[in-house]
Amino acid sequence: MIETLWYVGGIVFVALGIGLSIGLHELGHLLPAKRFGVKVPAYAIGFGPTLFKFTRGETTYAIKLIPLGGFITMIGMYPPESKSKPDQESNKKVGFFADMILSARNAHSEHVTAADANRKFYQLPVLKRLVIMFGGPFMNLILGTVLMIGVLVGIGTQQQSNLIAEVSPCVIANPTLQSECLASDPASPAVVAGIQAGDRIESINGVAFEDWNTISQQLQAGTAANLEILRDGKNIDLQVTAVNALRVSADKNGQIVVDEDGQPILSERPVLGIIFDVERKPETLVAALEKSAWSVGQVGQMIVTLPQQLTDVAISTFTGQERNPNGAVSVVGIAQISGTVASADSVDFVDKLATGLLILASLNFALFGFNMLPLLPLDGGHIAGGIYESIKRGLFKLLRKPSPGPADTALLMPITWFVFILLMGMSALLIIADLINPISI
Repeated sequence: MIETLWYVGGIVFVALGIGLSIGLHELGHLLPAKRFGVKVPAYAIGFGPTLFKFTRGETTYAIKLIPLGGFITMIGMYPPESKSKPDQESNKKVGFFADMILSARNAHSEHVTAADANRKFYQLPVLKRLVIMFGGPFMNLILGTVLMIGVLVGIGTQQQSNLIAEVSPCVIANPTLQSECLASDPASPAVVAGIQAGDRIESINGVAFEDWNTISQQLQAGTAANLEILRDGKNIDLQVTAVNALRVSADKNGQIVVDEDGQPILSERPVLGIIFDVERKPETLVAALEKSAWSVGQVGQMIVTLPQQLTDVAISTFTGQERNPNGAVSVVGIAQISGTVASADSVDFVDKLATGLLILASLNFALFGFNMLPLLPLDGGHIAGGIYESIKRGLFKLLRKPSPGPADTALLMPITWFVFILLMGMSALLIIADLINPISI
């Protein structure tokens, strides 16, 4: 029962976080739009039936049933048909896409009054339109970064510490061939030196402890090293002489190096026979910012490889294969992961909270990355349209030609329709996969 409550709690935590992320995204559009005088009749979090709403000024604020998105309504998102061109719409050139273009131009016209003649979105200077459209993704970027800083700097992460968790009684010659001490194995240097579990290594040869690299750089087989140990609140000086032994090699990120057969590569190096414990430590602000930038870069890589990832998800889902734990997931999958972590008995509350916040940070970085794609109806599509218009205006000015007016992005509605269908299909595939073949963690 308790496990179920924790699982549900993890899902609710992520659901509320998603709602907050979407709400702030739309607020990033709303605030500059109002600041620049655009009429905004509606602001909503979610889609579908309205659960709650109220009106303040000219804007109705609403929370809807399905928390998978949100929107604000701005009048005049698309300019009217240029009078310098044949009026296709007035010539009754009809069809599915023509009707779509016409509907885009006339969207939200019911909210337009005589007093709103100069309050349409397309009438703003390009820079102000870019600020409005970038405001949403920017809020996700800021929220993701704040959450990352909150976890890494405020809560901290589990890192190797200077606390000795275990002292090996012997030096095993080859850890891939044996896991326990044999009578022929010599006592470990740590046992000989009198090092005990629970000791903290403060320094080695006068160099303050930072991580295992601090230790390894000061060790030389057959040469005594001076250790400053903190034991029961008192500093103790010990001497320890390392011995060479085969040990598993690791790269700079701590990952085990393997050969072409997948077997760990061994290398001879000085060992003491100690195992360090891990403790929660805060990271620096710079490290948190670097991790945020790295996460945004990972989103970019994911987007580039998304077609292959979706193919892999489809194959694994419909063939029963295990899914890639680092592959794409839907909001359903995110909720499942959060619930699983929250209900795990082996994870303490602080780690559960940190994991949940990191999930929300990653989600916000993903929202930033996807919304910056230069495709309508995404924010990046409107930004790309504004940049195109700015370049076009500059060229016309350089050529001393009359201003071309706002970019007619309404003509891209057929492409917008295709992108929308594509996004819906992608979401449906991932949701189905998360329901019938969830990622195992």
